[in-house]
Parts: sequence; C-alpha cells; structure tokens
Amino acid sequence: MKSLLNFFLIDDSAFDLFIYEKLLIKSGITDSVKTFNSARDALKYLLEQAQDFPDTIILLDLQMPDMNGFEFIDEFDSLPESLKSKIKIFMLSSTIDTRDIDKARESAYILDLLPKPLEIVYLKKKLEMIG
Repeated sequence: MKSLLNFFLIDDSAFDLFIYEKLLIKSGITDSVKTFNSARDALKYLLEQAQDFPDTIILLDLQMPDMNGFEFIDEFDSLPESLKSKIKIFMLSSTIDTRDIDKARESAYILDLLPKPLEIVYLKKKLEMIG
C-alpha cells in the first residue's frame, strides 16, 4: 500500500473499538482512525464533513442497537455521490445467519463481510484486492 489509509470504525462495543483502533495503527496501514459507537453519529459526522472528506475505509458492525449496519447502509445510500465515492465499506460480524450474509453480499456498498474478531492480516489481503 502506497500511503496510509483513513479508517472509520463503527461499533457499539467500546472494547472492540479500542482493540481495532490499536491493531490498525500498530499494523502500519493507518495513523488515522475515527471511532463511533453509534451509526447515527457516524452518519451525522459524514454529512458535516462532506465537503473535505478524504478517501476512507469504514469498518461497520452489523449488530448494533438503535441503528444496525444494514440500516446505516440504507441511510448511506441517500448521501451525496461525491461523498459515497470516497468511501469503501467492510461489514464486520460474527453472524452465521445466511440471510445477513446474502444481504451483505448483495449490497452495492458493502465490499465484503469480514468475520469478527477482525484479523488485520485478513483485512490487509482484502485491501490489497481492492487496490
């Protein structure tokens, strides 16, 4: 990877946010991680920053109270194209529900459904595949 990537982590687990942020920074693929424990807060932030938003990878938890990952994707769809084009989304989940897996695969915005707990080596391989 040529340059460091920007990451958003969206997960209701403070523990997961803390661990994933540390892992991403320690791995050397980023020095910029913004964490959100609410999908609604992340959407609000995206809208506020739309003008000067850098290319970003979002790691989005599937199961969250208030607004789950798929509900986030539904709202994400209404964002300006100029913003959406700068964002790549990986959904994180420990689900074995085939309906969730199929729904994630069918989404135009979700690049892949990654298993929890997140393995940085696996993420790096996925990132290399998308360029």
